[in-house]
Amino acid sequence: MILSVFICLVLTGCNEPAQIVDCGFYFDTYVQIHVYGEDKQYLKECLEICESCDKLYSAHDPDSLLYKLNHGESSDYSALYPLIKTSKDYNDLTGGAVNPAIGAVSLLWDFSDKDNPSFPGSGNIKDALIHTDPSSIILKDNNVSLTDPEAKIDLGFIAKGAVSELIRDHLIEKGVKSALINLGGNIVVIGSKPGGEAFTVGIKYPFSGDVIVTVEVCDAAVVTSGIYERNFVYNDHFYHHILDPETGFPVENELLSVTIVSSDPTKADALSTACMVMGMEKGLEFIENTDDAEALFIDNHYNIYTTSGFPKYEYQ
Repeated sequence: MILSVFICLVLTGCNEPAQIVDCGFYFDTYVQIHVYGEDKQYLKECLEICESCDKLYSAHDPDSLLYKLNHGESSDYSALYPLIKTSKDYNDLTGGAVNPAIGAVSLLWDFSDKDNPSFPGSGNIKDALIHTDPSSIILKDNNVSLTDPEAKIDLGFIAKGAVSELIRDHLIEKGVKSALINLGGNIVVIGSKPGGEAFTVGIKYPFSGDVIVTVEVCDAAVVTSGIYERNFVYNDHFYHHILDPETGFPVENELLSVTIVSSDPTKADALSTACMVMGMEKGLEFIENTDDAEALFIDNHYNIYTTSGFPKYEYQ
């Protein structure tokens, strides 16, 4: 559910090897893989990873393994075990700011059509909240089950990060030294650009198509969660897709977006959502005390705040 919003500025010098690029549509978003001077076969393999993961983690596709788990079908769910376990670990780490069992609520919301929004109703949300206890997710013998037949798992806050990590690891295993992976705005870079320059990633100005700042990174993930891409207005009230696990409604605080930089793409994805739920003060404190994670926060007055170790950035 997270739509991280970045524009990648990948500049190729005249002496640099040519990029090869491939793209596809998975996880309800566009995927782009940029690799410098390598075999195009690697890109095909990356998109195959996306396709296979989409069939694992989609909460909407009736053919996906997660959908079958959510709807009580008997099957071997060991392929889901690692990511669901990780998602529960982040639920514990963040004090419930991200909750893989939120599916009973999150699947009531539909942000796909701003022109014809569908509000699920306060009563429906209240009833669904009863079925969002993460303890209903049982991890045992490398398999997954749900003790509550009405519970549903939604891995939207972490899945793209995990998939981008798989792609990164695959490319590194193949010997790729320089690449950029873009899963709908979840950015992961391998190494630096040929010649040794860092990759430049633009962080979007909320509710605009412009870039507000750029940050230079090597061997890192840069992931943003924001309230400005998937949303709608219903009865003059603004609703967005980042839900508070306690209320089932979109979070209401001072934040427009949070960007996480980490060497761990899965961590970056999960923590960007968690900090949006926590709010500015708690989110800043949390990241300051978290290893291998730095954050940039944009508040509702377009002020920028960063953790002490955030990479150098430039206003545009």
